[in-house]
Amino acid sequence: MAQRESSLAIDALVKKMIAEIQQHTIGDAANKLPPEPELMARYQVTRYTLRQALQKLSRMGYTFQAHGIGTFVRARLDRQAISMQNIVGMTDEVARQGRQLTTKFANLAQTTAAEAGFLPINSTIDVKTPLWEVQRLRYANDEPFLYEQSYYLCEHVKEIPEQALYGSLFNFIENDDDLKLGFQDSTITAGLMTADMATFFQKDEASPVLSVYDETYLSAGQLIAFSKLSYDADLTKLFMFKKL
Repeated sequence: MAQRESSLAIDALVKKMIAEIQQHTIGDAANKLPPEPELMARYQVTRYTLRQALQKLSRMGYTFQAHGIGTFVRARLDRQAISMQNIVGMTDEVARQGRQLTTKFANLAQTTAAEAGFLPINSTIDVKTPLWEVQRLRYANDEPFLYEQSYYLCEHVKEIPEQALYGSLFNFIENDDDLKLGFQDSTITAGLMTADMATFFQKDEASPVLSVYDETYLSAGQLIAFSKLSYDADLTKLFMFKKL
């Protein structure tokens, strides 16, 4: 339990610091962060929690460290780009951009891997595996934004309440004390819209679409969910940070 609480404290601090970075309420005129003792007092956290949070922020491209000088906030080139390295769900990611994400249509059904519209890459999942099938149409500031198709393994996710279905499924899973998320693999593909996608995005059929396939695993390596998140390629920018 202590390890779980520590992990939650680190993630909560990361989210808070990201929000302050985006609001330009942290860092001096040179974008330098305050020293560790001041940050520990400001957020009421231990040195361990602070340093772990700072490491995550660095890996995500929000900060960089100049040896012997301090830690600085890194300028982000495009506020509207979707970060592929955030540890938050899409609801929080869009909120970071100053927009509100809403789900206006959602469908939840039980199915099996044999009937799924797609499976994880190099999948070894048994075709009889029970799944929750989720389909959602998501809007950013009332504009078509995300066409989502997701599957959750019933073995790990016992139920999906309506509040989570129309809210943040990521936060619902993350806050489940019986689950401990470990890592996620993402693959990006370019293709053409299906008829349903074209209707949602209000585009012509066969317009370009950008799809992100996510596979989410628990810390012990078990697959818990896999998704296909599709965006209008003409309006979407994805951001990644690479440390050299």
